[in-house]
Amino acid sequence: MEIGQQAIQRGLRVQQGRNPVEMLKEGQIFSGKAIKLLPGQMAELAVLGQKITAQLEVPLQMGERYFFQVASLNKGIQLNVLTDYAPFHRSADQASMLLEKLQIQPTKENIAFTTAAIENGKTLSKELIQTVSGWLGKSGLADGTEVLRFMMNRNLPMTENVFQALVAARSPDSMTEKMVSLQQMLPQNSVDNKNAVEAISRLLGEKPSSAHSFQGSPNEKAAQLALALQSTNPSLKAAAIGVLHQSLAPGAAMTGGSGEESLAAIVRSIPITNRGANEVAAPVQMIKETLVQLVSRPTSQEAVAVFKEAVSLSIPLQHPDRLAMMQQLAQLTGELKMGQMPDAKMTASLFQFASLAAASIPDQAAARMAMLLGAETLSFPEPTANASLRDAFRFLGLDHEAMIASKNKPEAVPQTVKQELIKLMTETMPVPVREAAEQLVGRLNAQHILSAESGPLQQLVMQSPVQFGEFKGDVTIKWQGKKKEDGKIDADFCRVLFYVEMPNLRNTVIDMQVQNRIVHINISVDAPIPLLKKISSPAFDSLKEALEGGGYRLSGVHFKEPSLQEVEDKSKPPLARIMDDDGYMGVDIRI
Repeated sequence: MEIGQQAIQRGLRVQQGRNPVEMLKEGQIFSGKAIKLLPGQMAELAVLGQKITAQLEVPLQMGERYFFQVASLNKGIQLNVLTDYAPFHRSADQASMLLEKLQIQPTKENIAFTTAAIENGKTLSKELIQTVSGWLGKSGLADGTEVLRFMMNRNLPMTENVFQALVAARSPDSMTEKMVSLQQMLPQNSVDNKNAVEAISRLLGEKPSSAHSFQGSPNEKAAQLALALQSTNPSLKAAAIGVLHQSLAPGAAMTGGSGEESLAAIVRSIPITNRGANEVAAPVQMIKETLVQLVSRPTSQEAVAVFKEAVSLSIPLQHPDRLAMMQQLAQLTGELKMGQMPDAKMTASLFQFASLAAASIPDQAAARMAMLLGAETLSFPEPTANASLRDAFRFLGLDHEAMIASKNKPEAVPQTVKQELIKLMTETMPVPVREAAEQLVGRLNAQHILSAESGPLQQLVMQSPVQFGEFKGDVTIKWQGKKKEDGKIDADFCRVLFYVEMPNLRNTVIDMQVQNRIVHINISVDAPIPLLKKISSPAFDSLKEALEGGGYRLSGVHFKEPSLQEVEDKSKPPLARIMDDDGYMGVDIRI
């Protein structure tokens, strides 16, 4: 069920470049108008946007419309007349009559497809009606019919893969919800596919390996950091050590190979200078001093005792785990060898325990952890929104087929979520897992289909689950503009729409229009406009500065409440809204 952008674009060019009359096959049905009667049972007809001359078995009434069926193409075009002229006013009535002539049951699916084809002037056949009606029976009549109309309007290939992909795009469930559902479904169905689980988890922001990030407030991050230092997961510990390295004072040591060696190097580089610790933070300052003394010289009973006392003073008396932590401390210090220097492993263990003690007061965890490290603050890397979007789209695998085509060896293709989903579809899997994977791959394929050229404009549509800051959900981007002569997109003149389901503002549309690198932003949101202006005004300067850094100039930001039509549109998922757009109508189209 793979559909690549290049394949769709190539298919469109073939469809648009061929004469529809030359594409006729025996058995196909279409409507036409008799414009001139000729001798020998011949007639000139207006069909499929062209004039043709065909042989007919029955006489026609000039100027009237009929349904014709191709009888033969061997010696010119020979047509059978399926219907006599009758004053049908509704396409549905014409569809019912045509189905009766073809001896096909007038089911609601058969009528819906035949009606849509008649209204769009498309050719039909008995086999095609029966096949497509089967698709409608599985997809649901309403969404399926809308998809068929879209396919006909855009001259898309009438194939089940394209149809199912576009039906998946109209699903009300977000991609994030579908990914979470599949993630939970794999273990429930006893599917042991670690690659798929890890890929989905990473896309959803549950980042393994070095991509792990700490979430929440500074104090929450500090508590997570203290726990991560004790983790047996090498990648999680590596992420925590990376935060410590970034937080170290200038000139501090940053050497060390393994995790224990890195932590030991950090401990030995901790400065002892007193930063004027207050009464509450004084125990942490004492932990820092006694820890550095303990690991920098041969172990003595006195050094162990003062370190244990500092830890005891740092852990609140009411802490629920105080007793267990003190027992752990006694066991740890009991392993020290008197008269010998603590090795890297022991030094790391002592620092890890000191970190837990420092973070034992939740509302002071960040400041106390920074003091233990001898740093002003803890520096947690924060991914930017554009980096998160770029990484998410890349890892999702929207260009999966293009990557395969560009690589000589399949194993050289980097892992993507789409790659893992396709594997779930091709391997023997429980039905729920396979169907869930098919739905997601269909959603990805729909983005290729919606990104096909429409008139003189190039359109790119991308949707992915992303996480940055407190936001976690789908972001859908629709870019519209022209390509330059070298084939690259023209970033000076374009329009970009962002569809985002915000936690508090709910369904939000950000419409960014760029004219000669001057940017104007319209934000449509169902919320009090004065309040939004007040809340967002502090961010305008940073937005202006960021745009200027990229060579753009901000013209203004305008908030507006959605119109009644826009409110109705917002009930549709973003990809369905893009499908229902009227297509090319100039640069400044209304959404």
